[in-house]
Amino acid sequence: MMEDTVLITTDCVCDLTAELQERYQIPVMYYYVTTEEARFQDTREMNSDDLIEYIEKDGKKAYSSCAPVEEYIEFFEKQRKRTKAPIIHICMAQYVSDAYKTAVEAAQQEEQVYVVDSGHLSGGMALMVLEAARMAKCGAAYELILKEMESMKEKISTSFIVDSVDCLYRNGRIGKNIAMICDILSLHPILKLSGSHMKPAGLCIGSQRRFARAYLRWALRRKETIVPDMAFLISAGGSYEFRQFLLEEIRKRMPWKTIVVNKASATISCNCGSGAFGILFLRK
Repeated sequence: MMEDTVLITTDCVCDLTAELQERYQIPVMYYYVTTEEARFQDTREMNSDDLIEYIEKDGKKAYSSCAPVEEYIEFFEKQRKRTKAPIIHICMAQYVSDAYKTAVEAAQQEEQVYVVDSGHLSGGMALMVLEAARMAKCGAAYELILKEMESMKEKISTSFIVDSVDCLYRNGRIGKNIAMICDILSLHPILKLSGSHMKPAGLCIGSQRRFARAYLRWALRRKETIVPDMAFLISAGGSYEFRQFLLEEIRKRMPWKTIVVNKASATISCNCGSGAFGILFLRK
């Protein structure tokens, strides 16, 4: 049995590295990615590289979804066998996925399971998960952690820029005419999380490195308000050289103590497509 402290759990779409999951002992619930042939558990049976190869090579569709309520119940039951302590489960923004609603329903079957709408996804979500885990490790009560999560979600900056709009179009998130205009004019949408919704926040133009620099100037504006302790650089596909270029550009703009670099989950990748990336961090 674990010590009687708060247990923090989350979903795979937080894009925590395996090392951070292990360090803070954070159980992670899977999502599903459904292709035209089969359904796979994200991160367990399919990763983002597999998914991107599938949709780019064959031009096929893939869809993501959270696990059904029965599987969330099994997940919470498994954690309850490990500890009698309160469990805080941190979910993706509730208007971007059904996971929050599903986890809330499942949590009603177990005592002291509290579900948090992070208001974010990917590394933005991960920042909250790590802070909750740190507080739990220091012995904070679950009420205090829940209160801090509500405050923290308003300070996190979560945004991505999309290289190609093909996946957005295939999955019905944008129309055919908008997709054609973006392709013809080489426009790259910026997507930002706000109020638990994903919203368009701007457009960049040009080649990969050109639009990458433009996005980073936009994302890292108002430098005096940024907390430089930790940032997440999350990318879907893309080359090692491009990720190194992004790291160099990010370090030029802020004296970060830690930059966590990770690939996006298959769930994130099937919605944003290859070449998408984001810088995710906390503001004061």
